[in-house]
Amino acid sequence: MCPRDSLLKKLYYSALDLLFPEEGICFICDKYDEDVKEDHICSDCKDKLLFINENRCPTCGKPNCEGNALDRCSYCANKTFYFTKAFSPLEFTGIIRKTIYKYKYESKPYIYKSFGELMLRTLERENVKDDIDIIVPVPLHRSRKAERGYNQSELLAKYLSSKLDIPMDTRNLKRIKSTKVQNKLGRTERHLNVKDAFKVKDMSFFKSKKILLVDDIFTTGATVNECSRVLMESGAREVLVITIATGRHT
Repeated sequence: MCPRDSLLKKLYYSALDLLFPEEGICFICDKYDEDVKEDHICSDCKDKLLFINENRCPTCGKPNCEGNALDRCSYCANKTFYFTKAFSPLEFTGIIRKTIYKYKYESKPYIYKSFGELMLRTLERENVKDDIDIIVPVPLHRSRKAERGYNQSELLAKYLSSKLDIPMDTRNLKRIKSTKVQNKLGRTERHLNVKDAFKVKDMSFFKSKKILLVDDIFTTGATVNECSRVLMESGAREVLVITIATGRHT
């Protein structure tokens, strides 16, 4: 990256930090609360969130109603995953569904601070952060990023990179196909939609690295799995996945 690009990126992220008067404001309900802490979530909103704790699948991370200790739940038992494990602090339901929509589609990039802090706590709880070599966000196609103005996964990855002191890379995993929005597609269509949508630019860059792949939502896992496939085929040692939220398998 040339110095000019680096400076522009720093200015861009600084501008994001100035978009919202954050002190004492809950990023979910937008109300003032003097007790709001670093996650920018008030106690009333926190009580409405469905946190995922011990009762989850150890592979895909989805809430597991059976509460067993199997390596795979019924959702992912017969699937081929190229990542080792996926983690999410929250269930994708209720106010978190609405807040993620605001974050992605209503020009509220500052909410990455709330989500990033919850994701950070999940990684610390799972004790997986010590041997991660690099953090990689799921890329947006350039046309989608130009339309939205930012990549929501990149903002989350930047937050985690800063807090964990682990480098982030946005130059080598690229989205080369402009895909349809996943939430408008069925399960089979989602996998077809992202097939061959990603490419690694420098095939030697990820060699032997343990990668933390960052995205916003894990539903079918199609997007993060396709990214993981490309990363592993480029020589990565292992891929872990972290998202804000995941859906419950029923």
